[in-house]
Amino acid sequence: MTRYENKKKNLEMNVGQLEQFKDGNSMYAKDVVFSLFEDGDVSMEGSCTYLGANTKTEIYELYDSIKIYRKKDDMKISGRSFHWNGKSEQLTAGRNDTVTVEKDGMVVRGSGFSASGASSSYIFNSIVTGNIETNDE
Repeated sequence: MTRYENKKKNLEMNVGQLEQFKDGNSMYAKDVVFSLFEDGDVSMEGSCTYLGANTKTEIYELYDSIKIYRKKDDMKISGRSFHWNGKSEQLTAGRNDTVTVEKDGMVVRGSGFSASGASSSYIFNSIVTGNIETNDE
């Protein structure tokens, strides 16, 4: 499935199974692999086992084996459950769900995760563990 906006591709999604409901706004998908595009180039890639989406409200729920890669920041995010609000550009996980972030040789795990797509920032509201690797020469 490919979605275009103003004659430009902005989403490409492959799914194992897709259900769309009569209202035309709600869909559920299984075994999802997706790519988001900005100015013709891939800006983000990801995958999840289950996806629930309401295209009218721009609310998306991702579940199980979630992996997201944001190319611009060279950042990987993984977890079991995420909520994406397309209008506010906020990605959040459940308060007790563990999320892993990998960026610039750093691997951080924590809960209470929230990220802003607009400001390219993220926070954890609970205990965080991780490793930082440096290249000392």
